[in-house]
Amino acid sequence: MRCNSLIPLKNNKEETIRLYVTTTSFVLVKDEKHILEIDFDGQRMTRRDTFEPVNIVQSYDIYGVLGFMEGFREKYMIVISSVQLRGHLFGHPVYVIERVSCLSFDSSKACQKLNKKQEEEEEEEEEENHVSTTKKKPNLPPVLLTRSDSFITRIRNSFQKKKSQEALNETLQEHQEEALLEQFTADILKKNETLAIPVESSSTTTSSASSTLDEEDNVADEALEQRLVRQVTEMFSKSMFLYSNSCDITNSFQRSYDKSQADSSYDDKNVPLWKKVDKRFWWNEHLTRDFVTHKMDDWIIPVMQGTLQIEPCSIEGYEFDFVLISRRSRERAGMRYQRRGINENGQVANFVETEQVVIFKRDQANHVASFVQTRGSIPLFWTQSPYSLHPVPTLERAETENEAAFHKHFETQEKLYGRQIVVNLTELSGREAIVGSEYRKHVENLADPNIKYVEFDFHRETKGMRFENISKLSKSLHDDLSKIQYFWETTGERENVYCKQSGTFRTNCMDCLDRTNVVQSAFGRSVLNLQLMRFGISEYPEQGIKFYDGFERIFNNVWANNGDMISRMYAGTSALKGDFTRTGKRNITGMMNDASNSLARMYFNTIKDFWRQATVDFILGYHKTEIFRHVPQSTKMSAEPGIERRWAKIRSDAIEISSEIVIADDETKIGGWTLLSPSSSTESTTKKSKSAKEFEEKVLLLTEKALYVCSYNYSLEKVIQFKRLALDTITSIQMGEYILSTLTPTSRSEDQNYGIILSYLTEGELVRWNTGSIQNKSLIALNIQPNETTHTATIIEGGATSSSSSSNSSSEEEEEDDDEGFNKISTITFKAVRYNILGELDGEVETCKQQIHSMVKAIQKASGHQEKDFIIQKPIISLEQAEKTDGIFKKMGYRIKQAIWI
Repeated sequence: MRCNSLIPLKNNKEETIRLYVTTTSFVLVKDEKHILEIDFDGQRMTRRDTFEPVNIVQSYDIYGVLGFMEGFREKYMIVISSVQLRGHLFGHPVYVIERVSCLSFDSSKACQKLNKKQEEEEEEEEEENHVSTTKKKPNLPPVLLTRSDSFITRIRNSFQKKKSQEALNETLQEHQEEALLEQFTADILKKNETLAIPVESSSTTTSSASSTLDEEDNVADEALEQRLVRQVTEMFSKSMFLYSNSCDITNSFQRSYDKSQADSSYDDKNVPLWKKVDKRFWWNEHLTRDFVTHKMDDWIIPVMQGTLQIEPCSIEGYEFDFVLISRRSRERAGMRYQRRGINENGQVANFVETEQVVIFKRDQANHVASFVQTRGSIPLFWTQSPYSLHPVPTLERAETENEAAFHKHFETQEKLYGRQIVVNLTELSGREAIVGSEYRKHVENLADPNIKYVEFDFHRETKGMRFENISKLSKSLHDDLSKIQYFWETTGERENVYCKQSGTFRTNCMDCLDRTNVVQSAFGRSVLNLQLMRFGISEYPEQGIKFYDGFERIFNNVWANNGDMISRMYAGTSALKGDFTRTGKRNITGMMNDASNSLARMYFNTIKDFWRQATVDFILGYHKTEIFRHVPQSTKMSAEPGIERRWAKIRSDAIEISSEIVIADDETKIGGWTLLSPSSSTESTTKKSKSAKEFEEKVLLLTEKALYVCSYNYSLEKVIQFKRLALDTITSIQMGEYILSTLTPTSRSEDQNYGIILSYLTEGELVRWNTGSIQNKSLIALNIQPNETTHTATIIEGGATSSSSSSNSSSEEEEEDDDEGFNKISTITFKAVRYNILGELDGEVETCKQQIHSMVKAIQKASGHQEKDFIIQKPIISLEQAEKTDGIFKKMGYRIKQAIWI
């Protein structure tokens, strides 16, 4: 933060923007030199020298534009409609966003949204004025404690009298949702009644059903659009996002100093602010890409998720500002059980940089001293289920993948922060030790001299409310604290840097919330004692800040507020153990609040966090709107960014590995595909197997002589079994639509639901297992556990696939005897794998129908058969057949589930 002005701004009027809504455009006016018009048609942006108020529908005061987002049906401009001044850093105002509005590019809709926001703000102001005039103002302490956000408090508040307008809005919303659900049910009942009445013309029935399905799709899309807007509005309206129009708050003081020394343009006021920020903490970069494209640099406001508190303090007549700022990284950002551990790029979940700053003036020089700490999830691949208060962590990925990501993480941390003092607060035994012991092992294997690893079983050390034992940890690391130091510079007439921080404490527990915040505040206390002694502010260095009750109260509350806000960002509730951080003591009331917050966290983890995670990924540009369609189908966690690219590579590797193992030396691979095949454990007949819900993903390889069907273990990267079919034994291929559900547009699409039935003579069939003995066909005898043999996919109601493992090693097949009973004809059914479900893959991606057509064409050409006699165009399961299997109760259940989720 390179902020040079020491004169606080007198008012914040110049920080507002006048928004004019005309019949054809939005006009944004900062001042006479900054006027921007954005047309509704095409969203063309034009700078204006002057603005003549013509065709104005309404005008409003806003505080900035966050950016633009594309919904399912419309495009929106997200504007900051309400802020709170958090404080001044060297005279530069820093704001926290309290409300945003998503404005349609339509004058009537935009005004309706803004008018509603204005009414809500006026009602809140009236209520605040009423409270202030009816209640006597008490003597307040230097710092206000944050309002309790416990689960019990929220339940109690829910029974209190609500404002009339809010109650009316909620009632209207409930009626809308009820009407929506009634419409779903009525449509379904109407359609099923139509199907139950015999009619002469089936085309009329099909047309009616198709029309009803289209109507349902439109209603569902409209509901998703409203949910998307509601989620984005909610995300930016919880006082979690900070910004400054004139000061870079994303960089620490030391990082800003280093940048200014390396590049003089960093201090140049003419360089746009967004070009100076640390992109790890720039949360609305994706939303502002239209501004960047049109080179509207002066309209871009870099927004950061985090917390900032500035408190004026005094000790023994010495005045100074105590500042605590936390910056939450957008890399692997998300909610508690939705994002754990690390990703392939070495980025960890819930990574937060916390900077503790002391600012004071001495001898006409302005002194700034800062100390940076970090927190972040254990840097390994691991997950936890959201459906439990104390879920057991699960380690994931191969050892080599963990090592590579682990190395990337600490390589980046050392480059950014220097020496790493890693403090692991997880339990040394029990469920937490599953990942804690792996963490220790990887640190030892890395053998990096710049990493010091410290274990401190927080729960064991503080058992029986002995929280004073935390001081043991601080004292044991006092020498390390002295070595890494802190950043101290003077600005003004005499610019100088007295010392720089050469390392950082990287603290973690399981969530990096409650225990982490308590310990980080202890480290902050230790370094502050050193700083105040060195600055000559504290006259009692041996007793530290405990000697000064007023300042200690400020210190404790600032750190407690910091922990509460970070906890709300990641877990949805205030931090646990906050009573100790605030008062230095643990009590029964605090323990009861912790219990209620734990229950609230479980509610958020299992219900709301799926939507919140999808919203975070969407805002950051990791996913497109399609992610919201899949939220109701999510079971454990929302889709990871890059998951489709990863699976595309895994499937490509599976084809190459299988080719090297199974194809004979005298054969050449023509093509390879991965396809879904009904599992053998479902039903025994071909008819039922085609509509089965359990599918195994197999590898299909084609050479000039044969077709290979491989059962592949995606975890072990091995072929478990393969079947070789000579091309001259393949009698025919039936291809057509393969629809298993009619509940969603995707599951009904012929292009994305296509398959084949391959018929062949068993006389030319060869089956081999991956073992030294060909006769050994038992998976257990192969020492392969049933749950880790092959990759399977469960086709769920929405038409998506849920990946899992299965012991099934062969497809559902049907065998028929020919007329003489010698040559048996067997069949294998395959369904194409749908790619690019979430829109992550670049370039043109083949639909399922295109995949099947190109594959069948290649097989027909290699086998030498004539297309007319060899290829049969016939649905595997048609839309009409799938309609019959989707009964009324199944559809009603799905619609009710959709209504609840959306």
